[in-house]
Amino acid sequence: MKLAFLGPAPPLRGGIVTYYGLLARALAARGHEVFWASFRRQYPGFLFPGSAQEGQTAAWLDHPNRPRFVPWSPLSWWRTYRDLAAAAPRAVVIKYWLPFFAPGFWAVAWLLRHRTGIRVVYLLDNVVAHETYPLAGFLTRGALRQGHGFIAQSAQVRRDLEQLLPGLDRRRVVEAPHPTYDFGVPGRPRPTREEARRGLGLPADARLVLFFGFIKAYKGVAHLIDAAPLLKARYGGGVRVLVVGDIYGDRQPYLDRIAASGAGDVIDLVDGFVPDEQVEAYFLACDLVVLPYVSATQSGIVQIAYNYDRPVVTTDVGGLPEVVLDGRTGFLVPPADAPALAAAIARFFDEDRAAAFAAAVAVEKRRYSWDRMVDAIEELAGA
Repeated sequence: MKLAFLGPAPPLRGGIVTYYGLLARALAARGHEVFWASFRRQYPGFLFPGSAQEGQTAAWLDHPNRPRFVPWSPLSWWRTYRDLAAAAPRAVVIKYWLPFFAPGFWAVAWLLRHRTGIRVVYLLDNVVAHETYPLAGFLTRGALRQGHGFIAQSAQVRRDLEQLLPGLDRRRVVEAPHPTYDFGVPGRPRPTREEARRGLGLPADARLVLFFGFIKAYKGVAHLIDAAPLLKARYGGGVRVLVVGDIYGDRQPYLDRIAASGAGDVIDLVDGFVPDEQVEAYFLACDLVVLPYVSATQSGIVQIAYNYDRPVVTTDVGGLPEVVLDGRTGFLVPPADAPALAAAIARFFDEDRAAAFAAAVAVEKRRYSWDRMVDAIEELAGA
């Protein structure tokens, strides 16, 4: 079957780009041909809060693509539609995550729906945005109404979709969880924990917890910083809190909070986007992944952690309890509660849960296969 994507591709960077690259590989392995209609630009420079929009993508995650789409350019929407119509796939898969892209997605999907027989399948990260956007509900509703089918990556996302589009035929919605991310180099043996720490210059014997991903207010990094003094009081210099990611917005408040915490000597802030080839090392080096989100629907970072058999401490918000099984693959805590977060991290170490949790993660992650996502796309594309 010939399929198509509409979404960002290299040299643009980020988890969405990586997701599309892995999905293209999974579809190709099933025998499908993939045409990738990609973004020429993703955000206007003055609106982008991170350090840079482009970066180096690992060669094994790349896929041929045709950059055309610009979210704020109607002419580019028309040209993207013409590219997709000329490619004539059975279906176009559009990953939806922000209302900012909704007008362009709406236009291309409307043209495909009314001028061709190409099906539009929305792959939903979020239906309700984490941050405030003008007319978010209106824009999202307009774009999604043009879809023939929907893949909800959590039960929470499905509930949000059904609330946004009342009366939606449930047969048009397939629930398939976010698959695991593997950043390993094909054919290269996976480094050991010790090798990963040595390569990153991290202490060999410290209790190491990791936050990874774009650093935005809703991800609650401030609460992890506030938990660090409690961990230092318990373990002294034998604990390290590693915060790795591109800060969206002003970095100074984070630096000030670290300085005021009294635990700056056990907090390592690695500010900046991490190239694909380096992601694996951080997850192999850590003992525990900590995601102190204030709000969430689901998180691809959990799926990276699970790929490397790392347990997760996170908050009881959105769809995260569907993925992190409290007391089995990690711990759930209330959001915005630094003492509870520190207590859960300490419990993990004090009760020596690493081996038991890792074994449970190894079993649980079987649910998050790319084959399951490909099945969902095939079902909706062929319906």
